Amino acid sequence: MEGDSVNLNCSSNISYVNSYTWFKRSGTQDIEVGFGQNYTIMNINITDNKYKCRVSGWYETAFSEYKTIDVFYSPKNVQVSVSPSARVMEGSSVTLTCSGDANPPVHSYTWIKRSGTQDKDIEVGYGKSYTITNIAITDNNYKCRASNQHGSAFSEYQTLDILYRPKNVQVSVRPSARVMEGSSVTLTCSGDANPPVHSYTWFKRSGTQDIEVGYEKSYTISYTIAITDNNYKCRASNQHGSAFSEYQTLNILYSPKNVSVSPSARVMEGSSVTLTCSGDANPPVHSYTWFKRSGSQDIEVGYEKSYTITNINITDNNYKCRASNQHGSAFSEYQTLDILYRPKNVQVSVRPSARVMEGSSVTLTCSGDANPPVHSYTWFKRSGTQDIEVGYENSYTIKNIAITDNNYKCRASNQHGSAFSEYQTLNILYSPKNVQVSVSPSARVMEGSSVTLTCSGDANPPVHSYTWFKRSGTQDIEVGYANSYTIKNIAITDNNYKCRASNKHGSAFSEYQTLNILYSPTEASTSVILTCRADGNPPVEYIWYREGEITPVAYGQTYRITSFSKDNIAQFYCTAGNGIGPRNAVSVPVTFTEECHKAQVAAAGIGGYCGGLITAALFYVLWMRWKKQNGNDSEVRKSRRKFGKNTAIEEDYENVDPEFKDDTYNTLNPRTGSTNDVYETLATTGSATCAMTEV
Repeated sequence: MEGDSVNLNCSSNISYVNSYTWFKRSGTQDIEVGFGQNYTIMNINITDNKYKCRVSGWYETAFSEYKTIDVFYSPKNVQVSVSPSARVMEGSSVTLTCSGDANPPVHSYTWIKRSGTQDKDIEVGYGKSYTITNIAITDNNYKCRASNQHGSAFSEYQTLDILYRPKNVQVSVRPSARVMEGSSVTLTCSGDANPPVHSYTWFKRSGTQDIEVGYEKSYTISYTIAITDNNYKCRASNQHGSAFSEYQTLNILYSPKNVSVSPSARVMEGSSVTLTCSGDANPPVHSYTWFKRSGSQDIEVGYEKSYTITNINITDNNYKCRASNQHGSAFSEYQTLDILYRPKNVQVSVRPSARVMEGSSVTLTCSGDANPPVHSYTWFKRSGTQDIEVGYENSYTIKNIAITDNNYKCRASNQHGSAFSEYQTLNILYSPKNVQVSVSPSARVMEGSSVTLTCSGDANPPVHSYTWFKRSGTQDIEVGYANSYTIKNIAITDNNYKCRASNKHGSAFSEYQTLNILYSPTEASTSVILTCRADGNPPVEYIWYREGEITPVAYGQTYRITSFSKDNIAQFYCTAGNGIGPRNAVSVPVTFTEECHKAQVAAAGIGGYCGGLITAALFYVLWMRWKKQNGNDSEVRKSRRKFGKNTAIEEDYENVDPEFKDDTYNTLNPRTGSTNDVYETLATTGSATCAMTEV
């Protein structure tokens, strides 16, 4: 047994032996190790197993054969061999074989696997060989134990060189993954691989895509880091493949960004709405402030994440919020609320101007503030106490405008209601109209007193100048230039006046104002009324002539002779015409009587005074029929004067209104008597008033 002592004895048949020498075989050499017939090997080992001796005599020398000592020992030099190789690809198979030197030979083998995570050896097999299938990178450390009846021995660990693509790829951050926006950070990629990683690729996450941004083991993000630059990963590669790390999310600290107000509200005026402030920040927003826009200022109105507006009105439409954390704050944009309301501030605008000339055109446009916008319009014209609908568009055009077309309003409507504008009063410019003369104290005035005439007229702009005219014979004489004209110590000839009113757009005349001047009796005088009647269509116009003259003395249906004497007695006739043809009446004479009694004149109803009164009355009827059908006599309208002026004879004679009534006229009704009756009536009437010498 190895370690024991062994005695060797050398013997020979040689005579006369004089020495013994012992040799130990060491490799290819024999080494002398002792002398004597006996040799003791102390603490024998497996290399002390080959000996021989040499016997020397006087005459000869002889060597023994090598004596191999069968040294028993437990296994030694236990080793593990790998087939096909200790350099093996992950996932493949490998066979381990255990060998060792032992005497007697090894009779049992045990395979032991080193478990790194447990730091202990685990028995995994019991044969001379051990095959590992689908080898993993953790299957890399094995040893075996060889045993015989004298003991056992372990091999060294056999570390398998397992080749594999990168695993456990990771990103580390320096100085920290918690970094302030605007600073720099370095990312480092690491991974387990055999052979080691030989290339790296960095990817930045952008939306749903990965963008390659670097190709070194480390990647530095310098200067400003946007809050979107927070997701990175790396790829590690060797000749057997590659692997990705997980995304490394950088915890980038930043003040609030993208602050917004929700909802984008569509809300009815008078209702309530809740606004919510939100923003992106790291760490999250910890305080909020609400601002309402008032004119050009922002007023703080709330301090919570949400802000509720009750009974909202159209001025409550602009809000913003401020979101803050320990790194700063940011404002949202203004949130303009879409507040729905019926029309307000409805107004009428005028084009080209509300100051417009009569007869021209003007366009009215209706506008109003409403949400949603106004969808229908109605125009109203004020007529007396009523409003009349006149149009239904946004604009309304008045053509050939009259002065009564001056008051309009519009109604604007949307689905939430309607509202009216104020009345738009148009300032219609026009030249004077309805010019009139008023008399103070009265148009019935005593001769020698005073009277004030006032001129008035409707005009826009108002009348700025007045002119007074006095009728003198056939002429109008300008006598004054103020709004009022005072006649002092009035005479009986101061009885016919008119005025002219003017503004920048024109002028107009009043009718003549005839003053009724009262005065005491003076000379005896009388008057005669001549009336002419005719039937015709178109209406008849009348002209009065003195017999033997071609110049008319008067125009109109009636003719009054107010002053005459023996020198102007004559015959008079009228001409009736209507453009189809004229017809002359028979002449009637007017005579003069010297004497008359005052009482008789009054009884006749003609008028007059003592001191030579003439009374004459004439009624002559011209009976004409222009058409064959029978019809009633029609009153002929008062004829306008030809040529627009009076003749000289009108100083003594004047026309009389056809409505003038007296007893003479009634007596001379042509429907109740003949021409002879008329003459008899005149004679009778004359005898009742004066002693007439001729009729």
